[in-house]
Amino acid sequence: MYPELKSEVETLLGVNVYPLIGPQTEGEFVTLQLISDPRLVSGTIRMKLVAARYQLSFISSLYSRTEEMDKALWAVWENVVHGHIGGYPIQYVERQGMRESFEPDDGGKYRRTRDYIFYCPEDAT
Repeated sequence: MYPELKSEVETLLGVNVYPLIGPQTEGEFVTLQLISDPRLVSGTIRMKLVAARYQLSFISSLYSRTEEMDKALWAVWENVVHGHIGGYPIQYVERQGMRESFEPDDGGKYRRTRDYIFYCPEDAT
């Protein structure tokens, strides 16, 4: 699922996406990391779905741009129900915790980190 998600974010936001950390030479980018992907269980039944938790960090020299990038993705993904993201089947998307920080090095960059959970087939992650 990582390649499809990376491509979707790059298309929607018009920025480069990197795993875990990005280059200090770019003024604006997104990092993407799989945090966990537990299988869904209902009682004693294991389903073929996982809750793939991805952490996305929006980095920009403008605080308002980190907000815009987060809101732009959510505006598209909150409506996905039994649909696709980047061509991959997704049952549902959930948005959770957020953290913000500022790095004063290299002219200063704001970081907004958000967890997105994608409910998808087990082989999607």
